[in-house]
Amino acid sequence: MKKNKKTIVINSIKKRYPRVVFMGTPFIAVSALKALANRGYRIVAIVCQPDRPSGRKQTITFSPVKEFALKYNLKLFQPNKISDIYNELKNIKFDVIVTCAYGQFIPDKILNMPKYGCINVHASLLPKYRGGAPVHWALINGEKETGVTLMKTIKQMDAGDCYVSYKISILDDDNLKTLFKKIEKTIYLIIYHELENILNKKLTPIKQNEEFATKALNITKEQEKLTFNMQAKNFVNWVKGLYEFPCAYVVYENGMKIKLYDVEVTDELSKLEPGTITSIRKEGIFVSTLDYNVKINEFKIEGKKRINIKDFYFGNKLFKINRKFF
Repeated sequence: MKKNKKTIVINSIKKRYPRVVFMGTPFIAVSALKALANRGYRIVAIVCQPDRPSGRKQTITFSPVKEFALKYNLKLFQPNKISDIYNELKNIKFDVIVTCAYGQFIPDKILNMPKYGCINVHASLLPKYRGGAPVHWALINGEKETGVTLMKTIKQMDAGDCYVSYKISILDDDNLKTLFKKIEKTIYLIIYHELENILNKKLTPIKQNEEFATKALNITKEQEKLTFNMQAKNFVNWVKGLYEFPCAYVVYENGMKIKLYDVEVTDELSKLEPGTITSIRKEGIFVSTLDYNVKINEFKIEGKKRINIKDFYFGNKLFKINRKFF
């Protein structure tokens, strides 16, 4: 496989690749846009979700895909419902729709507009992990591999026929941040190398085996809160799967929220009730689970900055041995 190109050439007149309407919103979708641009596809319009407030101050921020469209002066739509721009799309000449983490179901009247239909980029090895959070759930469930799949888009969540998948190994030290970096690179490669083969009918779509289909629905607010009442490996996987955003947290017995960033399984058998602090050392805070103690290495106390245990240990006045997280 070729390395990711750094130079982006938008709508080169030297190449006559198909005209693309692209639909996507978050940062991983930008990798698909870059691949399309560098391969010579003519991006005639971009569709992304409307601007929404985020963060504590509820500041309106542009999505990464919108930023890309503005940077390269590309036609941009941000409809509340994709069907709202049906008439506008009818007035644009395009050959294929490419979607990547767009976030809305696309009606048949739009799917059927281009001659090549609609190709979706999905961050899992379908039929496993259909839905909006496949990367999160691959980590939470302790998978050893994931990947990226190019598939036909139909009016059913990630259930279309699949053309090709690229596999990605999940290593023991991977978390949501590192795995998303692998996903980004793989999205670029699979679009750059395989989309042309799909459009030229060199790849035959294969129906998904519904027997192996699993869901990967978006993480809820309730799922961000963890308890230690599970096996140590499962607890660590949850922390990895929610790393930084949305970020897993536990609640200390004084009601304080503690966000977790780096937690690992130890070889110490748990002898106390799950959630009990068994030891506080320079190398970590040790907490019991259903089987083995886990060691908290990096965390964030509510209202404070993120901190490593090495910087926290000597000034610790908050955590006490035999006290509990709930």
